[in-house]
Amino acid sequence: MSSEQAEKIVDPPAITTSDAAPDEVPGAPAAQPDEIRREGSDAIADALVASGVEMIFGYTGGSVPALARSLFTEEKLAEFGGRTELTAAWMSYGYNRVKRRAASAVVSWAVGALHVAPAVYAAKLDGTPLMLMVMNNPPAYEARDPLQDAVEVYPSLKPVAKYIKKVTDAGDLPVIVRQAVKEASTGRFGSSVLDLAQTAMYQTTSMAVEELHLPHPPAARADDVAQALELLLKAERPVLYVGAGVHIADAAEELRELAELLGIPVVSTSWGGRGLLPDAHPLYAGASGNFGWRSANDTLQRADLWLAIGTSFSQMSTGSWSLKKPDTVIHVDVDQREIAKIFQPTLGLAADAREFLSQLLDLAKRSLSGPASNGLVPADTTAWREETTEIKSAWLTEMSSWYDGTEVPINQYFLIKTLSDHLPENTLVVADSGGNAFGMYRAFEFKTVTPLATGGRYMSLGAGLPVAMGAKLADPSRVVVSYHGDGGLYYDFMELSNLAQHNLKVIVVIDNNHCLLANRASAKASGIDNPWVDLPQTTDFVTVARGMGVDGERVETPDQIVPALQRALDAEGSYVLDVHTEPGLRIKRALDGVIPIVGDRTPKKGHLSDVIEGSWPS
Repeated sequence: MSSEQAEKIVDPPAITTSDAAPDEVPGAPAAQPDEIRREGSDAIADALVASGVEMIFGYTGGSVPALARSLFTEEKLAEFGGRTELTAAWMSYGYNRVKRRAASAVVSWAVGALHVAPAVYAAKLDGTPLMLMVMNNPPAYEARDPLQDAVEVYPSLKPVAKYIKKVTDAGDLPVIVRQAVKEASTGRFGSSVLDLAQTAMYQTTSMAVEELHLPHPPAARADDVAQALELLLKAERPVLYVGAGVHIADAAEELRELAELLGIPVVSTSWGGRGLLPDAHPLYAGASGNFGWRSANDTLQRADLWLAIGTSFSQMSTGSWSLKKPDTVIHVDVDQREIAKIFQPTLGLAADAREFLSQLLDLAKRSLSGPASNGLVPADTTAWREETTEIKSAWLTEMSSWYDGTEVPINQYFLIKTLSDHLPENTLVVADSGGNAFGMYRAFEFKTVTPLATGGRYMSLGAGLPVAMGAKLADPSRVVVSYHGDGGLYYDFMELSNLAQHNLKVIVVIDNNHCLLANRASAKASGIDNPWVDLPQTTDFVTVARGMGVDGERVETPDQIVPALQRALDAEGSYVLDVHTEPGLRIKRALDGVIPIVGDRTPKKGHLSDVIEGSWPS
């Protein structure tokens, strides 16, 4: 802010006939000489910086400049504009997921806020920090019929947001902004929305801007941790069943150390928990669920105890709740609403994953050594570990049989295997939605601990590229790959131009099977000929990319993949690989006789002939 601006804000022109300053209440103490007065837009910018927000994504329009003038004055915050409101929001989603806090925010004009709604809802469902600021009309317009009337934006977004406030007065903006960042970044992460009146950007506030120090994540009670350890050590076939909450809590190291100390196999959820352990780790049994690893499902179903941490037992990870659940289940989640939601666990603990794992690890170390052991003698799990190792080996052998490197069009699993073998080991791969994502998160080999930029619930088609861009901005040191289906790319391909404009490098691999694979497979299995699932073979994505400033090439045979990938890695900027893959590939299940995604208690024909009789505890 310039000295002229500061002088104007400190000493605003009088607009009343009384001697009181404009924002003063008659009879209230007079403002102190050293009191700082800010316009609302400046208060927002200062409060965002003080709350740890680093970057603003967004899309202009209407009164957005009333806020942008302060956000980008004196380079308080970095900025990145999306080609649409929704892609800007997905960038912020990916950025914050990697940063594991609301380190960025999104700005949209009023009517554009409804374009952002899918990302707001996804953040709430997926437990991703997201903050949206909606610039809205002056309050007086609510009594009239203005252009781009947005009165209903607030009630529309309220059900899909974790936190929302409508702001028509600048007075409390510093605390409201801090609350929004805190709510998005604590407990079960989610979305915060501020519906801001244009007039509040020019009003002044004397409220102090305070730095936000996020509260320490909640730990478990000591006696609950002791009970969990006792149950764990008594079990002969225990499993550590871990999900996205362990990633979000940045607890991969504590997980590994605990698993190795106690010699307990680890199963991850099919999406959220991938990359918590390297796939080759001897204690990793795989990812659970319909499109996970059969070895993981078998391990879970043969276990006599699950210690489930940071997972909500979602449909995709549990095979529509068809997995056989042991009698003893310890469930740990930062959101107490998840505990006992679907079934009653033996022991439920509301705690942050990292805090709990640290507590359990510390107690285990003390209890298993010296006089503090209290008679705790762990059961011998040697045979159990050997059994899980064998079933994992069998599954990997089975999966390797899918990697047919002779097929033209190219076998999807061979493509994924080739990417695994030739990308740097710390590569962050962001899959979009549908069949390509099921294949990627199952078959891509995670060689190191890798933070995932996506959640596993909302799974929105067309979010892959902007989420990958946000992830790259959050962690520029990593190679970032957007593994996109051709169907999803029609939603967000305009962001290729943003890659070129900002010289941001993301490798875009298009799994181009000329169809919506997941829907096509299920429709054909049900005897339905759905014309909407077939996509044109005439689209030339490489030409489109080059028209937007991004180089690339088409890959049509297996032998072309590695040289093309090397050119993509060597390129200065982003690069598109349009890989033509087999459109008839069926998505292989890791559970037999289970409806992959949807199902109810009403008998149906064909694909849905196997009916769920009820979720746990049926």
